[in-house]
Formats: sequence, structure tokens, C-alpha cells
Amino acid sequence: MEGNALFSDPRFIETASLIETLLTPNSKVIEVGSNDASFKEYLRQSNNLNWVTVDKFGHPDIRIDLNGRETSLPFDDHSIDMIICTEVLEHLSLGSYLVKEISRVLKKDGSGIISVPNIVSLKSRVRVLLGMLPGNAASGDCGVTLGGTGYLVDGEWVGGHVVDFHADLLFKYLERGGLKVVRRHNLSLAIRYKGKLMFKVNPKLVPVNLSDYIFAIVQPK
Repeated sequence: MEGNALFSDPRFIETASLIETLLTPNSKVIEVGSNDASFKEYLRQSNNLNWVTVDKFGHPDIRIDLNGRETSLPFDDHSIDMIICTEVLEHLSLGSYLVKEISRVLKKDGSGIISVPNIVSLKSRVRVLLGMLPGNAASGDCGVTLGGTGYLVDGEWVGGHVVDFHADLLFKYLERGGLKVVRRHNLSLAIRYKGKLMFKVNPKLVPVNLSDYIFAIVQPK
């Protein structure tokens, strides 16, 4: 993981900073969906040592299918201080079961960090006006070669986006699953040209409904 390009991505770095502000020494942390890049590895110098990664793919500490009725996090009720679930729910056709599990295992005074791509972001709106699909739109198994999302496993495109979220939908989705949104968080708006970062817009200047990603800090109801 040391050479992971995501570790230098502004979004990853800002998300890691958010996590650090909520971490306390000896916190029990679950990181859900850590296949492509793990905050556990990035923040390995932090005071927290009780950190478990959970995913279906890659090399997690615990391998679990996160999508469906059988989804079950192997932890006691209200025993976890922090749950990190960034850019996961958009990949799950039956993600409500994971949301309910997060609500079950998270301590009443714990912190959940949940984020998804914003289908109605400023960049997405511009692409639609230009006759293009948003880059983060649900794409099933179309794959990256057809302008979609996902990655190849045994010659098949898997893990593509299957649900499109905007802020209102995400917050209602989480509430339905037993979580209350205690705070909304925003990241800088990264402006790129031909893949190169040109500049970033201060998150305070970007309305949540126009940001690239929607972040919710949650607790169980």
C-alpha cells in the first residue's frame, strides 16, 4: 500500500484529516470497504491500534460480502467507537442492510463517517449540459473502458456504481437505516485539467449540493 497513488489524492488526504480529528487513543475502529486504499495503513502512526478492515475484495482483516440480506458485521451491539464507510454505498444494490449493521455496532456516542459521490455535483451538471454522463454515474458492469466505474476480476467488471446519491437521498437513506446525521462535512472542490490538479476551492465556498462528495457524520438513533 505504500506506493498507493490515492495516498497523494487531495480527497483522500482531507478525509484522513477528518478521521484524525474524531479519533481518540485506543478507539475501536472498523473501516468498511478498504480494498483500493486503507486509511488504517495511511494513518498507521496514529495512537489507534485497534483498527479492523472489512471488505469482500482485496486483503481485508475480515472478508465479508457487504451487499445483501446476509450482511453481518461480526461485532457486539454498540461496541465500536468509529466506523469509516467512504465511497461504499454507491456500489451496493442492497446497502440498507449494511447501514443497519453500522447502526447496530456503533456506540451511541461513537462517530460514523459515511460518504458517497454526489450525482448532482457542479461537475456532473456541467457534463450533463455538454451531453455527457457524470463520471460517477451508476454504470453496472460497463467498466472503465466504456466510461463507467469498477475494476476487473477474472475478466469481469465488478464493483461498479449501481446507486446514484445526492445529499437529501443519502441523509434519508441513513435515517431509514437507524442512523442520525449529526454533522455534514464538505471537502475542497478539486479542479483538474487533463488529470492534473490545477487548484482547489475552499469547502466553505461550495454548497453541499454542488460538492463532488457528500459526507455525513452519524450516530445511532
